[in-house]
Amino acid sequence: MAEPDEAELDRVIGGEYNTLRVYLFMLKTRVSTSREVQKELDFSSPSLAQHHLEKLNRYGLVTKNYDGSYHVKSRSFGILKLYVRSGRWIVPRTIFFVIIFGILTGGFLALTPQHSFFITASIVSASGLAVAIYETVRFYKVLPRN
Repeated sequence: MAEPDEAELDRVIGGEYNTLRVYLFMLKTRVSTSREVQKELDFSSPSLAQHHLEKLNRYGLVTKNYDGSYHVKSRSFGILKLYVRSGRWIVPRTIFFVIIFGILTGGFLALTPQHSFFITASIVSASGLAVAIYETVRFYKVLPRN
């Protein structure tokens, strides 16, 4: 099978809640079996987990090993483009704005001379921090829970 394009992956995998949950679980664990997926995601049977794993296998997102375990292939598509994967963590890209605005806000508040520039900069950086935190929390809520 030819490698599926991003739009097809987004429609077939990203549009199916449980398949996306299985893929996210696989991204975190790297290697797993259908029984482990079934237990962790609280599916009714290992065959349901097997169905989703085989679907991911058909689209080249996991490979099946000889012992029945599956190994994930990391790929960004659809909503996953908004996240950065680091080891077992899947983090919204907006976390970097939280860090930057947090440092700026802390710096301006620590340097609080009575200049209007520092007051204005503190307000702007605190506003940026609030928006970045709000957006990051929203992105976390979009991810399916295991």
